Parts: sequence; structure tokens; C-alpha cells
Amino acid sequence: MKFNYKGRGFVVVTLAAMLVVVGTVNYQLSRKSLLETSKEFTAYEQAQNEKNTDTDDKEEVKVVDSKENQVEEKVTEASKQIEKQLTSEKNMKKATYILDMKMTREKQRNSLTQDLNEMINNPSTSEEARKEASAMKLQLVKDQEAELKIENILSTKGFENALVYISEGKVNVVVSEEKLDESDAAKIFDLVAEQADVKYENIKLMNNNKN
Repeated sequence: MKFNYKGRGFVVVTLAAMLVVVGTVNYQLSRKSLLETSKEFTAYEQAQNEKNTDTDDKEEVKVVDSKENQVEEKVTEASKQIEKQLTSEKNMKKATYILDMKMTREKQRNSLTQDLNEMINNPSTSEEARKEASAMKLQLVKDQEAELKIENILSTKGFENALVYISEGKVNVVVSEEKLDESDAAKIFDLVAEQADVKYENIKLMNNNKN
């Protein structure tokens, strides 16, 4: 049997050429598939990054909002604690009562101011939260100025070593008088109501006379 080498060679060459073509097509298809997969992966990765960024932003907002709530709660709780210490008979019997309470008052104010400053300076704080924090800080300053002013005026009127504490629209006043009649009490109420801009029912007057 004779073989047609030329024909066989043609067949071999043809098959080889077809394999090259198939290989090229497969390469192009694979390359296209890889590119599409790469694009899809890039798009997916970008979407995930945006999602993560959005989640991070939301988490930051939650943290800031949580911080704001904590500050508000701290103001309320601190007011309760200060008032409790102010009215404590045990504390009022101490010779250093007025000094101790003034130091406690300043310590509380410094702590609250620091918390508010952190909120105000935090870039993740919303504009609304920043305004509220700034308003709270301004109110603390006003309360402090009013306290010192009332204490100084009371001192000039003969009520020395007076203690004033203002918080959340309420005023606690402590004086040390051997005798505190209704006339004196009325003068103090008028003074406090005017200087602190509060109603009489929001003023509490106590006499810390130890005699």
C-alpha cells in the first residue's frame, strides 16, 4: 500500500494550521474572558469599597451620635449628683463644705467642656450635632459666669461664702446665715431670678448655718 506523503503532509500542515487557529481563538477568548472577569472583579471590588466606606461613615455617625447622647446623659447625671451632694447633711456639716462644692462644680464643668470640645472638633460630627454641642458649651459658660456673678453680688449684700449652682434651668443657692428671714430670702430670690433668668419655682435656697 502506498501512502501519499504529499497529501499526508498537506493534511498534517492543515491540521497544524487549524490547531494554531484554534489555539489563537482560544487564547483570544480566554484573554477576553479574563479581561471581562478582571473588569467584573474591579467593579465588584470598587462596589465593596464604596459599601465599606459608606458603612464606615455610618459607623462614625453612630459613634458621634452615641457620644452626643452620652454627653447629654452626663450633664443630667452630673446635675443630680451635684444637687445630691449640695443637700447632703453630712457634707453640709463639714467645715470645708463650700470650698469642696466649688471644686466639685469646677471639676464637673471641665469634664463636660472637654467632652463637648471632642464632639465639636471631630470631623465626623454632623453639622446639627456640632451646633448642639456648641450650644451646650455656650450654656455651660453662661451658667458659670452667672454663678460667679450672683455669688459676688450676694457677698456685697452681706451674704458671704455663698454657693450657687446652675444647671438645666435650675438654681441651687446655699448661704451661711445665723438668721435668714423672709425679707432676706425674697431679696435672694429676686437677685437670682434676674441674674440667672429663671422662674422662682426653679430656685432652691438653703441655709448652711451650723449654729
